[in-house]
Amino acid sequence: MTEADILGLYQSNTKFMDITDQDLENLSSFSTPDSGVVLPQRPRHMKIVNKILSSTSLSKMEAWLTTFSSFHTRYYLSPTGKDSAEWLFAQVSNLIGKKNSASHPNVRVSVSKFQHDWSQFSVIARIEAANTVPGTPVVIVSAHQDSVNKANPMNGRSPGADDNGSGSCTIFESLRLLLESDFVPSRPIEFHWYSAEEAGLLGSQKVAAHYKATQTRVSGVYHVDMTGYTNPAKQEVIAFVTDGTDAELNGFVKQIVEVYNNGTKIIDMTCGYACSDYASWTKAGYKSSFTMESFTADSDPFVHTAEDTVDKLSFSHMQKFVNAVVGFAVEMSFDRS
Repeated sequence: MTEADILGLYQSNTKFMDITDQDLENLSSFSTPDSGVVLPQRPRHMKIVNKILSSTSLSKMEAWLTTFSSFHTRYYLSPTGKDSAEWLFAQVSNLIGKKNSASHPNVRVSVSKFQHDWSQFSVIARIEAANTVPGTPVVIVSAHQDSVNKANPMNGRSPGADDNGSGSCTIFESLRLLLESDFVPSRPIEFHWYSAEEAGLLGSQKVAAHYKATQTRVSGVYHVDMTGYTNPAKQEVIAFVTDGTDAELNGFVKQIVEVYNNGTKIIDMTCGYACSDYASWTKAGYKSSFTMESFTADSDPFVHTAEDTVDKLSFSHMQKFVNAVVGFAVEMSFDRS
C-alpha cells in the first residue's frame, strides 16, 4: 500500500493488515515445524522467577520510556523512526555487553538487526545456554517499537508512550532482569521489537516468514502491546485477546498472570481483526498469545496522537506485564519435553 492508502485507512478508522508483499502467503507450501514442546500444566519455578522480579525498577522503566518517547515520531519511514531503532539497539547492546563482560561461561547472549526494505529495522535479542543444541525450540516475547500519528503519519508528533513504548519498555525491563540474574535457560529465549506494526504488521510478517522459511522451531510467542494505561474509573485488568491466538497457550499464560500478579483481574476480549503482531505468528502457523492493558473500550484514548505521553501511564500497571513476561520466559524455557 502507498502512504496515501495508509493515511486514508487511519483517517477512516479502518483496521488493517498489509499483505501486499505476500510474505506469509508465498510460504503456503511450507509446513510450520512442530516444536515438539508439551506446554507446562502449571507454573512451577516461582522461587527463580520471584528472585529475578525482586530487582524490577520502576524508575529505570520510566527513564527508559521517557527517552524512547522523546523522538519526534517512531514511524517506520521517518528519519527519527530509524534513529529510535538505533537507540533501542544501542540500549539492548549495552545490556548484552555487560553480560558478556561479566564472564558467564554458561550463557550465550546476542543482539541483531533484522533489516527490512525500509530504514527502521527490527531488533532481536537472544539468551541461550552455551551448550544449546542447534534446532532447540525458541521461546519468543515481543512488542512493536514504532509509533504513528494518525493525522499525519510521516511528520506528525507521535511520542507513542503507550502505543507501544509501554510494551517495548516492558520487554526491555524483562530482558534486563534476566541478564542481570544468574538464570540459564534450557531453551533459547528471544526478545523481538518489531518495526512497522502501525503500517499493517509489516515487520513481524517478515520475521515470522523468515522463521517459517528456515524451519525454526518455536515453543510459543507471547506478545504485549499497550501495557501502561489504566482507566481511572475502572478496575485494573490484564486483557487476553482470544481471537487469532492459541487457546492452550492462553490458558498457560493466564496461570502465569495469576501466579505472578496475585489478585489482578483477568478478562477475555476479541479484536475482530489482526490487531497486533501476534497475528503474524498465528498466520505462520505458530502458537501465540497476546495481552494488553484493558478492554478496547477502556483503553488509552490518546493513542496515535501527540498526547500519548509518559505522564498518562502507570508504571505499576506495566510492572504486572513485566511479571508476566519474565514468568513466561522462565517457565517456558525449561525443557520438559
